[in-house]
Amino acid sequence: MPIRKVRRFQAMVVVWLLNCCVAPPIFADDASTTAPAVQRDWRWVKGAVFVPTNAVNEAQMWDEYDPGINDRELHHASIYGINCVRVYLHYFIYLKKKDALLNDIEDFLTRADKYHIKTELVFFDDCWHEPSRDILSADYHYPAPIPGVHNSRWLKSPGDDVLTHYPDHRDRLKAYVQDIVNAHRADPRIAFWETYNEPRKKAPTEQLEKDAQQWIHETGSLIPVTATGGEFSGDAYSDFETWHQYSKSYRIRGSSEALNTECMCRPRQSIPGIVEHFAGKTGFIIWEFGIGRDNCRFAWQDKEEHPHQGEATVPFHGMVYPDGHPWSVDDAVAMLGRTAFDRTPFFKVAYFSDDHFNKLAKESISPMIDFDLPDESGCGSPDATAGIGNENFSERWTGKIVPPQSGEYALTVDTDGKVTVAVDGKTIIEKNDQQRGKASGKVTLDAAGGADITVQYVHGTGGASLHVSWSGPGLSQSQPMTPAIPGSSKAGP
Repeated sequence: MPIRKVRRFQAMVVVWLLNCCVAPPIFADDASTTAPAVQRDWRWVKGAVFVPTNAVNEAQMWDEYDPGINDRELHHASIYGINCVRVYLHYFIYLKKKDALLNDIEDFLTRADKYHIKTELVFFDDCWHEPSRDILSADYHYPAPIPGVHNSRWLKSPGDDVLTHYPDHRDRLKAYVQDIVNAHRADPRIAFWETYNEPRKKAPTEQLEKDAQQWIHETGSLIPVTATGGEFSGDAYSDFETWHQYSKSYRIRGSSEALNTECMCRPRQSIPGIVEHFAGKTGFIIWEFGIGRDNCRFAWQDKEEHPHQGEATVPFHGMVYPDGHPWSVDDAVAMLGRTAFDRTPFFKVAYFSDDHFNKLAKESISPMIDFDLPDESGCGSPDATAGIGNENFSERWTGKIVPPQSGEYALTVDTDGKVTVAVDGKTIIEKNDQQRGKASGKVTLDAAGGADITVQYVHGTGGASLHVSWSGPGLSQSQPMTPAIPGSSKAGP
């Protein structure tokens, strides 16, 4: 038997054993189809909706899949204690580029697993905007976010037009679901399948929900299936219950056998509040991890007919900005727990609203110095809620680095701005122009004691970007520089 088939069979056995040890099998409404054994206790889930911060919607995430940004932000998620990500797919991207989508899903799962993060995939969604068939064009260009508008470019999948003509599309929709599921029928990296997010209680939607659950069961997948229940129509087409909770009451539906797959909207809720009310009682998935171009930092009421004026001072959704710093350090403490937070390697970072390090706007933490920001209103700022604009700002990172081994290391910056890097008070790199480029310097580092590092960055105009990496003994290749574990002589992850 080929190695690949042996490994796939081994994975199927592992998932079957795990599920059967937790609960007996349950049965679908259709007596001819047996649903998989379902895990009954979801309290382990501490998750987040995951959309890379460079994408305006779920379609762009997959149509313009960027392994580097996904890897970076999955790494950030793992640092902040996220162990499961809720990831939306889109039917049109399957129609446009099936093989590429299947390859990219595999790449994403591999990267998430590298950081010990489980994934759940969402096939269909009834929320927000009707997708344009222009997306199917090879040269389609995704429009920028609409300033001040919540979720300004999010797309329904498959959309009202497809549902209206459901019999004409049914075979292709089935192929979409089954091609993806068959590639991962017993994949231990996948926590569960979610056929439908917030499905309406209407005939075409409910037919697709019923069919999608059936299609997944037909594959023999041992991974359970759900769709949003409660006020939505998913309960009848799910192997286990899921619900959404955005009320300030933090009400829990049922018990740990039900999973909350969406929560956290400020000021009704907060991440510390979610952890306080849900942790240990039910699993939860916050909307969302990254604060980026999908514009969920604006509130539901911020619509095209009356957009929010300027930037929100409190993000409605989201936890962490593209450069890796949280909107609130309290969010990080809540997610990790105080003991784990105190042992997590972070740089300290100070943000200034001017380009001379004079007007301190915010102090925070970051696990790396590795980011790109677009030349775009709001999203081009490292933190618009702190009053920092897209242009003429400065930042300073301080911390301790410990190399894997003692020896000479090359430090490199790749940036659009002016950057100074000092190690133990000695300047190693000094880049004085504001043109995109690289600069390097060498320094001898001691693995026993490490060294203090300060990185200063000044951004002028255009897109903001800074990547600080190092290479040397014990590093197989140049990689983003990470800080030392607090109170330890060991390097961070």
